[in-house]
Amino acid sequence: MSTEQRELGVTSGLRTVAPAQHSKIVTFTGEVANDVANDTPTSVEIFSDSGRWYCRVRRGDEKTRPMGPYTKQQAERIQEARRLLIAKRGTERIMFE
Repeated sequence: MSTEQRELGVTSGLRTVAPAQHSKIVTFTGEVANDVANDTPTSVEIFSDSGRWYCRVRRGDEKTRPMGPYTKQQAERIQEARRLLIAKRGTERIMFE
């Protein structure tokens, strides 16, 4: 009897299981999340409430909490900056409600 057979005999109640390959699942999930995030139309909107201006990102039916209050000029600058960041990085890091 070889050494391997004797070692297996000692652990006769246990089975050897191949290591899990999570990397493919995670990669696939990440690819799907990126595709969904990039296919859904996204907009950055500003709006006024009692003279105070707010900025919010909308992706499909989802939207972020309003950021602000700002002056109208500040809200317009933030709107443009958010558009540039979304164009560069996408929406995967944005927290939607």
